[in-house]
Amino acid sequence: MSEESGSLNPDAVGEKISAISDGSQVISAGRAIGTRVSEFVQESYCYRWLTKEPDPDIIVIDLRETYTVGPFITLLDTLIPHIEDAWNQSRVESAASRVFERLSEEVFDPLAETRGYELAISVLAPPEPPERERTVADDPEPDEDEPS
Repeated sequence: MSEESGSLNPDAVGEKISAISDGSQVISAGRAIGTRVSEFVQESYCYRWLTKEPDPDIIVIDLRETYTVGPFITLLDTLIPHIEDAWNQSRVESAASRVFERLSEEVFDPLAETRGYELAISVLAPPEPPERERTVADDPEPDEDEPS
């Protein structure tokens, strides 16, 4: 298959960016700072608490039934439909919708067709997740009824 002229090859873009960034002191310093911040965050108590495996004996609390958060949630549940109706019927909403539509047609749509946009998409796209290796702990225990 032949590539269309003007389209970007993500591998070629990555190689060009690597060639430019390899000798940059600013990028090297940024990477060092990023690595240091990442280590600091991953060693923090909050990060470990948020990312630890859940305890099988966890008790789930419905916040709607608590004395502190429950009334606030009830108030929000009561007010949000009225606020939504008022917003949908307001002049501000119709003006904001027109401004967004005009920006979308005149700014964002033409911008999405530029090479800079395509380059940004290829650079900012997340990497493919690595294949996870199965361990013995991941395998379910075989049933006695099933043949091996």
